Amino acid sequence: MTKQLDGKVAFITGSASGIGLEIAKKFALEGAKVVISDMNAQKCEEAAQQLKSEGFTAISAPCDVTNEQAYQAAIELTQKTFGTL
Repeated sequence: MTKQLDGKVAFITGSASGIGLEIAKKFALEGAKVVISDMNAQKCEEAAQQLKSEGFTAISAPCDVTNEQAYQAAIELTQKTFGTL
C-alpha cells in the first residue's frame, strides 16, 4: 500500500521533542524520510535514533533557524543525504 508521503523528505524544525517530534513521527508513518532539526544537537540525535529504532528513515540536522549559516548547513546535509528536500 502506498503511503501519502512515500519518496518525500520532511525537514521539521523544533522536532527533537514534544509536538515537533510527534509531527515527525506522523510524517514517518506516512512514508517520509525525516530530518530532525532543533537547537539542541543531543536531543536531535536522540530523536533521530528513536525513529530509526522504530524502522523509519531519519537523520539529525541540528541548527538554530535564526542563524542563516547554520540553517544552510542543515539544508546541505539534508540534500547530501537524501539528494533533495
